Order: sequence, then C-alpha cells, then structure tokens
Amino acid sequence: MQLSTEHLSSEAITHINEWLSEPKYAEYKQELETLIHNEAWQVLEDSFFKVIEFGTGGRRGTTGVGSNRINKVTIGESAQALCLYALSFDPDAAKKGIVIACDTRLSSPELSRFTAQVIAANGFQAYIFDSFRATPELSFAVRHLGCAAGIVISASHNPPADNGFKAYWNDGGQLVAPHDKGVLAMAAAITEIHTVDFDQAVQDKKIVIIGQEVDDAYIAAASAQAEGTTRDIAIVYSPLHGAGQTNVLPVLRAAGFRTISEVTAQMVPDGHFPTIENGKPNPEERSANDQAVAQLMAESADIAITNDPDADRIGVMVRQGDEPVYLNGNQSAVLAADYTLKQLQQKGELTPKHYIAKTIVTTDMLTALARHYSVTMYTNMLIGFKYIGELILKKESTDEIFVIGGEESYGLLKGTYARDKDGAAGALPLAEYAAELKQDGKTLYDRLLELYNQHGLYVERLNTMVCPGASGFEQMQRIMTSLRESAPTDIEGHTVTALMDYASLQRQDLKTGETTPIDCQSGNVIVLEFGDSRRRITIRPSGTEPKLKFYIQWYAATEQGSPIRDQYEHIERQLEGMAKELEGILLKR
Repeated sequence: MQLSTEHLSSEAITHINEWLSEPKYAEYKQELETLIHNEAWQVLEDSFFKVIEFGTGGRRGTTGVGSNRINKVTIGESAQALCLYALSFDPDAAKKGIVIACDTRLSSPELSRFTAQVIAANGFQAYIFDSFRATPELSFAVRHLGCAAGIVISASHNPPADNGFKAYWNDGGQLVAPHDKGVLAMAAAITEIHTVDFDQAVQDKKIVIIGQEVDDAYIAAASAQAEGTTRDIAIVYSPLHGAGQTNVLPVLRAAGFRTISEVTAQMVPDGHFPTIENGKPNPEERSANDQAVAQLMAESADIAITNDPDADRIGVMVRQGDEPVYLNGNQSAVLAADYTLKQLQQKGELTPKHYIAKTIVTTDMLTALARHYSVTMYTNMLIGFKYIGELILKKESTDEIFVIGGEESYGLLKGTYARDKDGAAGALPLAEYAAELKQDGKTLYDRLLELYNQHGLYVERLNTMVCPGASGFEQMQRIMTSLRESAPTDIEGHTVTALMDYASLQRQDLKTGETTPIDCQSGNVIVLEFGDSRRRITIRPSGTEPKLKFYIQWYAATEQGSPIRDQYEHIERQLEGMAKELEGILLKR
C-alpha cells in the first residue's frame, strides 16, 4: 500500500519506509506491514513521527514497533553506538567494558540480555547483573568495576507498557551534553546491529554475570553514609513491585534499622504493578502509596517508605497522630539536608568548602538552609539529576566537598559513592532523623513546621498537561513558542514581572524591557517570575513522558499568631488556583 500524507506526516512516512527496507529493522517488518494493511494510521503516526530521543532520563517510551518506540532496534543501536562513542574517547574502553542493569519491568530481562549480546558483539567486555537491580547500584557498579560506561534498562515510574535505555559515563553519572547527542548521532548512522549468542558469550567470558560481590560493596558504601546512631523507629517499607528490595531495604538493615515491616504483596517483583491503582508505580502519586500508608496506620508505625521500580526515587509518609502526612520531594530534600548539615555541624566537621546542590525547580528552602549552615549552594542546573552528577564530577578537581543533592521529583543523593539519585541515600538520613526526633516526642513533620517557622514558607506544586502522540508533541512545541512570543501578564491576580527563557539564556524584565544573561545550560524551559525570584512558575515539556509540566514555587514570610500549617495550606490553595488558571491559558494557545 502506498503511504500518503493524507494519513501520515512526511516524517512518519520517511521513517516507516526505512523500517520496511533497511536490514536492521527486518525483525519488525511483518508487524509493520500488518499495521499498514489494517490502516492503523494513528498508531503508525505516533510510533514513527520522530526518532525517540535522549531526554531527561535517556531514551524512554512505549515498547513496540517504531522509531519513536522502545524495541530491540532502538535499544540495540543505542548500545552499539555507546560502544563506538566510548572507544572514540578511550582506546581501552572495550577492555574496561560496560555494565548493564535492569528493573522489574515486563520487557526488562529480555532487553537487558539483548543489550549484553550487542555489547559483546562489538568487542566490549560485558557485565550483567544476575537479576533486577536498582539504578543507583548500576551507577556505583560503573565506578566499582572501572567500566567505560553503564546501561540501565528501565522506564523508572512510567506505566507498565513503557521501558527505556539510560546510559552512564565512566564517572557513574548519566550521559549529559555533548555525549547524549553524540551517541544518538552514532545510533542514527548504524545500518546493522551486531549480536552474539548469549550463552556462548558467557561461556567465552565475553559476558560476565555479576551479583553478590558488587551488591556487598554497594551496600557497604551506601550504609556508610549514616551519620547518627539512634535506631528506635518503626518503618513500613514497599518497593512497589520494583527493585528497592535490592538497595533500600538492605542498606537500612546494614545501617542498623531492625523494625522494618514489609508490605508483603508489593515485595513481589512484577512489571504489571498489579496492586497499584492505574498501574503507576510512582511515589509522587498518593494512590501508589495506599497499601504502605494503610499498613503504617494499622501498625502505628512511625514512617513509611516507598520506591519507584528502579528505586532511585523515594516517597516518605509520616504518621502524625491519627493521620498520615505525605512528604513531597521538596520537603524530603529539606529534611534530609537539614539533618545531614546539622550532624556535620555538631561533629565540628562542617566548613564553607562543603556544598549542596539542587535543580532550578527544586525548593529554594534548600538555599535558605545553605545560608543558615554557611555552606555553598549550587542551583543553576536544568531539570534532571544528571546535572547534579555532572557538578560533582567538575568539583572533584577542587577542594569543595559534596554533601547532599536533591530534586523535587523525589530524588536524593548523599555522598559520592554513586552519581545518580538513590532511594537508599534518601531513606537513610530520613529514617535517622525520624528516630532522633522521636526521642524528643517529635516527627519529621513537626520538624518541617519548625523549619518553616524559622526560614519562611516555601510551597511548591507540580501540575501536568498530558499531551500524547504526535499531536500532543506538536501542541507542546506550539505552547512553548507562544510563551516566548507573548508571556501571560497576570495569573490569579499576580503580576508576571519577568520572563526567563532557558533556550536563549536571557531573562527579560517585563516592565523595563531590560535583558540579563542566565547562568545555566540551555534547554526548552520558560520561567515566569512574580516580583521575587522565589515566586515563579517553570514550564517545560517532559523529557521522559508525553506531558507538559509546570512547577509553581512560592515564598511567603510567616505570620505570627497563626498556625504554620494553616498558613502553608492557605498558600497551597492559592497555588491550586494559579495552576488551574495557567492550564486554561496554555490550552488556548
């Protein structure tokens, strides 16, 4: 059947014809021909309108046939390209090898095994874990084994149908510019994906299966980040059917926490995520934590901890009397940083050479804490923990000392044993702080309210517009373009005073017209300011999901005579109104 622009974009037609004619796509030719025969135009458009790109967390998307899908071609060409790219930087890269991990997703074992076959076929020593592991352990393993690179097959917290390819460089950090684009360019030029037989390659030691030795080293390194000794705390734990049982649980136990109650049904590794509403295993969504919270309250435990499937994110819930309090990622980061900095200060170890780090959409309360403890704050980083990993690498040649890094999307890293966020690195200081506070009859939430009283109210909110498929992608681009051409002047009675465009790296004062440079990497991000740099809305297309995200960050001084919690909730309601009005504005663009 002749493909026509009546049904498909020219970009989709170009990619479909490549998949029908070029040898590296042969495995999927029959399935593709069936889709064409059935005139599944919308499926074909969404699957082929672009080549799946390196976003915030690598290449990630729905599994299936297509250039904009995760399959053996997009995974295989990525792995082969990573080999070629690593060799262009290091002639010993093949001998150093590449280590591979995967999470509990449905296609992860198959795709990670295939990745090892590709790496071995390209002359590289391949290391692959014997079963699922957490993403942060892969980051650690790259450094521990002295590898040239690392790969995780995971789609993090995405729905069951998704998977992805996340690449790591020799420092254990995710690929950042220019490496991500460099690998993608090499992948596009590959005409044949090389593979070897897996079992034969294992027998020939071209593929080495790893496990306990790396696990033990990782657990020792992560648990060594403990600062305190108080352990009298009751914890409920769930990995949400994912890999957290291989990092968070053993690290907490190695650090001395004994009263840990597991959510039994969710300890089963299962990529269908059957016990979670809508199959979304994301601690950011309250419904994902339902079983852990129910067990927390039923057992009168102190805190509950959950992870996403690759266990780099952490959710923490606190039992506050007879109700649960869900800490968001910003609040968890504030408490973990406060605990760690306070411990170092009390030990007499804290100096101005210590630094903490966050991304531009993470709470400015961390900046207030850095000022309070007289340490350096680095915050001029785009969204994605990979930029914090890149910062740690840059600072290795200085006398500055990394303490802790956080991002609003429930990610924390304490120490430098890994170079990506780690659910264990978040769980440990928060469990320690909860135990210490319990001795004084307080909870993590009590301490959070004290910090608001001390530093002011920092309130954050994340909203998303789901924009699926090719039409959604075009909608997001249109909205971002229109914001650059004509920013809103007012949202819910609050005047927009400045626009920051991270594509041009220019900040424009909307009253005077004056422009000033932005110190950051460029990216497709727009920020609206409201008279104070701590009051802003950041808008960007997600790098991992078909969503337009807008992050509202707001600061207000505390008022005497009114409960802090009431003041916080009043601002939350205000931000909800702003979010609704902004979404209405964007939908009209």
